[in-house]
This record gives sequence, C-alpha cells and structure tokens, in this order.
Amino acid sequence: MSASLSNEEIEDRYFLLGQVEILSILNDLAHRREPVSIYFNGGQNFTLSLILSARPDGLVFDLGGDPKTNALLEKAPQCVFMAFPDGIRVQFTGYNPQKFMWGDEAAFWVPVPERIIRLQRRENFRNLLPIANPFRVKLSDEDGDLIANWPIHDLSVGGFGVVIEGEPKFKIGDTIPQVWITLSPKSNLHCPAVVRHITFIEKTKNGRFQIGFDFVNLPHAMDIAVQRTIISIEYERRRLVGS
Repeated sequence: MSASLSNEEIEDRYFLLGQVEILSILNDLAHRREPVSIYFNGGQNFTLSLILSARPDGLVFDLGGDPKTNALLEKAPQCVFMAFPDGIRVQFTGYNPQKFMWGDEAAFWVPVPERIIRLQRRENFRNLLPIANPFRVKLSDEDGDLIANWPIHDLSVGGFGVVIEGEPKFKIGDTIPQVWITLSPKSNLHCPAVVRHITFIEKTKNGRFQIGFDFVNLPHAMDIAVQRTIISIEYERRRLVGS
C-alpha cells in the first residue's frame, strides 16, 4: 500500500466493507476451490485450507491436513486468511475458530469478517488444468430401468456434465427421475436431474455431444458430499502438479 494515501483513500481503495460484496468474494473462493493459507499465533503456525461455505451466519472452512495444527488453531483467538485468486491478494481476519460437524465430517467455523483486504495488483500465476475425473453417472427411469451409464466430464454442487458419442434420446428440459453417482465407497449421490443443455461439439461418425444436467432437490448431506469430493480432487490435482 502506498504511504502517500490517506486512511480514507486506503479504505476506499483496498477494503471491502459491505456484507453482500464480502460474501460474494468468499463464495467465489469456495466456488474456485482456491487454496487459502491460514496464519495464527502471531504467524508461528500455518495451515492450508479451502472455504466450504460463506453465509451471513458464518464462514465454514475445511480442516487442515495436520491434526496437531488443527488442535492449535481451535485454541487460537484469531487467525489471518490469505488467498491469491488470479494473482489478486485477498486477506481477512477470523476470530475464535470453532470446530463443528458440517454434514457428517468435521470443519471449522468463524464469523463472517466485517472487512476484506483486496489488493488489485496482479502477480504471475499458473492456470492449472483439472485432473481427470474417474466418476460415472447412471441415469434411470421411474421404474429403475437403466437409461445410460456415462463417465462424468465435470461436477459441481449444482449439477454435472457428460460428453457422449451420438445424439441423446432426451431433450432440453427433460427430467431424469433417478441419477446415481458414487462419490466414494461410503458416499452415493441419488436424486433427479433436469437436462439444461445439449451441445454438438465435434463431428465424428455419430457426432460428439456435451450435455449439462442440474440436480433437482439435492439433499443437503449430498450437497456437502459433492463439495468435499471436489475439494479432494483439487487437493490431489495440486499435489500431482506440485503446486
């Protein structure tokens, strides 16, 4: 920050103070699965985490990989969060981090910060491609008869996409009564889905199509399971590329 700026100019230029804007920034970090560095105990301790959810009643972030560091963080009166989405520094302070159960797994909670520092200066960064997704989706009709069994191209808490050979038999707006995705040996997603788009992407013998689906009435526990799955994939992707 420039020393030539007054306190008011610094606040106008670098600080976000409105709750709507703050929640938007925090949820963007969650959506991007942007790694967040957390410093506490005067900077003597550090952990790496991901924001899971940001709502007016609090900010939820994932446990770090070291149980001892998590235990120390739980006792810290405050901590500093720092992330660099697109090379832009985002920083804020959290107070009295508390561990609690988020769905069926533990996470941390802090109050939503009253202000966020957002420095506009861009720095060099790498735009990393995601790792291959091994999950498959099974689509069934109301009677449970299998419609399709496809590899998943992309996955989010809102829905999923597939890339297939040949034009699909359904159309935009159709509802698939039963969708099954195995996220882990202990976690299965099951709900209806609606077809949002069907896009021709490549000329082959039968044509290649990308299809996007939105989940319908996804249960909260499954929403959390999807978020944790995405976070796990992102951790693994960054580990493989050495980020």
